[in-house]
Amino acid sequence: MTKYKWLLFDADNTLFDFDAAQDFSLTRTLAHYGLEPTAERKGRFKTINAALWAAFDRGEISQEALVVERYARFLEQEGVEGDPAEWNDFGLHRLAENPVLLPGAEKLCYKLSQRYVLALVTNGVAFVQRQRLKSSPLERFFADRVYISGEMGCRKPEKIFFEKALKDLGAERQSGKVLVIGDSLSSDIRGAFNARLDSLWFDRSGKGEGHPKPTYRATSFADMEKLLLSAPF
Repeated sequence: MTKYKWLLFDADNTLFDFDAAQDFSLTRTLAHYGLEPTAERKGRFKTINAALWAAFDRGEISQEALVVERYARFLEQEGVEGDPAEWNDFGLHRLAENPVLLPGAEKLCYKLSQRYVLALVTNGVAFVQRQRLKSSPLERFFADRVYISGEMGCRKPEKIFFEKALKDLGAERQSGKVLVIGDSLSSDIRGAFNARLDSLWFDRSGKGEGHPKPTYRATSFADMEKLLLSAPF
């Protein structure tokens, strides 16, 4: 008998190749505003962006402020005049145009959908995530089971985020049958811990250790498939 019924998947760098999408967006944005899209420039933006998303996970900044502040800081570092809100809007629309999946994501979701109910739980910008999902072959596996922080008024890793998702799924009284899957210890695994749910850390980099400690760990989709489809998991 399968232990879990619901799998709550993170989106970026768990199913979607966010790194590739971000690089695409940055290249187009920098070129549009007359800056050469060098690896150094893109690296500086990514460092700023990652730091602000980490602050978001800790509840120190809102998503609305974050997405503009990252460009404000980048433009200041570059010594370039510009409207950070305008840069952000252009960049987000380019990001939305890039629904690239991690290799094997569609195959994995197809196999898992035969046994489990799949849901998507993400902190990404709502219109970007919805457009990317709609443009990808994954939409049919998630249907209306898509939970986005900007639409819910709360975020991962807050307990309330998962409580709302479980209530909508009809799983609030069966939390032991819910598994959260994601690459981020600070939002996915911490969120599962806060909500007292089991978790599977998608440790693609092979770090091996992390806090909080996940229930399970996989370094590849093959690992994940073997774990989730092995009877009687």
